[in-house]
Amino acid sequence: MTYLLAGIGLVLLIWAFAWISINAPASRVVRWLKWGVVGFLILVILVLLAMGFFRPALLPGMLLFPILFPWRRRMADSFAGRAGYGPQQPQSSGSMTYKEAAEILGVAPDASDEEIKEAHRKLMTANHPDKGGSAWFASQLNQARDTLLGN
Repeated sequence: MTYLLAGIGLVLLIWAFAWISINAPASRVVRWLKWGVVGFLILVILVLLAMGFFRPALLPGMLLFPILFPWRRRMADSFAGRAGYGPQQPQSSGSMTYKEAAEILGVAPDASDEEIKEAHRKLMTANHPDKGGSAWFASQLNQARDTLLGN
């Protein structure tokens, strides 16, 4: 009877993950898989605790914690930045040389306007603050583009 219930649960779990992966965006699938792994680990730890074998399971569980929860580091850095300590963004002097601007965008100092705009667009799409990039770096990219285009 136990194997039958476990089999039915496994089939339902596979069906649920298949349904989610077909109907949901990739970010949601990754989030569901991550929470599925977390739930499974919690279940395994609870079973081991009930059986009296919790201590051997504690170390692997603690080693997986930073992998499963990378947002803890970002949250700690965010709180540290708001409190005035921790990782700080470099302060800009306000003016950027033409050579520095070309290095930031990764173009030659004599690059055409189209090359500058294309390099800026590629870097901004990869490092935009709305997609997890740094607001400071985005402002540096914009300042470099303005410096090179003479705006």
